[in-house]
Amino acid sequence: MNNTTLQKILRAILWRAERTAAWMGNIVRPGRSPYVFNLKLFADVNSLDDVQIELAKTKFQEFAQLRGYDKDAQKKWETHIYRILLSANWMEDALQLLPEKAVVMDLGTENVVSDYWRFRFPHVQWINTNFDLRYPWHTSPASCDLIICTETVEHLADHVNPSFNEGFYQSGMTALLQESFKALRPGGYIFLTTPNAASVIHVKAVLQGDPPWFFIQHVREYTKKEVSDHLTSTGFVITQSRDVHCMSVLAYSDYAPIFKILIDNGFSPEGRGDDLFFLARKPG
Repeated sequence: MNNTTLQKILRAILWRAERTAAWMGNIVRPGRSPYVFNLKLFADVNSLDDVQIELAKTKFQEFAQLRGYDKDAQKKWETHIYRILLSANWMEDALQLLPEKAVVMDLGTENVVSDYWRFRFPHVQWINTNFDLRYPWHTSPASCDLIICTETVEHLADHVNPSFNEGFYQSGMTALLQESFKALRPGGYIFLTTPNAASVIHVKAVLQGDPPWFFIQHVREYTKKEVSDHLTSTGFVITQSRDVHCMSVLAYSDYAPIFKILIDNGFSPEGRGDDLFFLARKPG
C-alpha cells in the first residue's frame, strides 16, 4: 500500500469519525430535534411587536412614495421589514453606549432605509456615503461614533485589476473594514449585517441542485467565521454576533427536513439563520 492510498484511507476514517462524534452529540443533547431548530429559526421575527411592524410598513410606504418609487420597488423594500426592525434594535443598543449626539455614518447613498433610520433615531447626526467604498474614503479620520454597514459587503467586488483577474481575494471587503476602522473614533462601533452563506437557505439550494446563493447577483456571500476573521484581522473587537433569520421568513417556513439531514449526518444545525449580525468595537 503506497502513501497516497494510506492517506486517503486515513482521511476517510477521520471524516467518518468526526461525523459520528457530531451525530452522537446531536442525539444525546436535549432540544436537538429538527422541529425545535425550525422553531428557533423564527424566534427573532416572532419576538417583534405587531404594532411596530405595521408602523414600519406604513413609514416605508410613505418614504417610498416621497422618493417616487413605483409599487414594485415599494413591495421589494417591504420584504426587508423584519431585517430592518431587528437591525434597529441592535443599533439602539449600540447607541446607548455612545454620546447622545453621536455621529453615525450609514454606508451607501440615501434611500428608504436611511429615511427610516433618521425617523427611528432623530437625535443622532447622520452621514451617508456616495463614493466607492473599496477605495480611500472622503472622510476625516476618527470622525464617527458608529458605522452602519447593512447588506453591503456582499455587493463588493475586488479592486479593479488591469491584469488578468485569476481569482477573488475579498479586497473590497478588506478595504471597507480598514476605512471604517480609520473613520471611527476610538471606542466607536461598526454594525454589520450580511447574508449567511452557511444558512438553511443555502443548504436547501444545493440539495435542489441550485447555486448556493441567497441572491445570485451578490458578488460574494460570507460565513460567520469569514466575517469574524475579517473584523478581527482589521483590529476590531467583536462584542456581539449571531445568525438572525429575517430575510426569507415570508417565502418559506418549514426547514425541519433540512435540519434533519444535518443532524442525522453529523453536521451542526446551529448558526443556520439566513443573515449575520455583528457589532464590533474599535479599541480605545
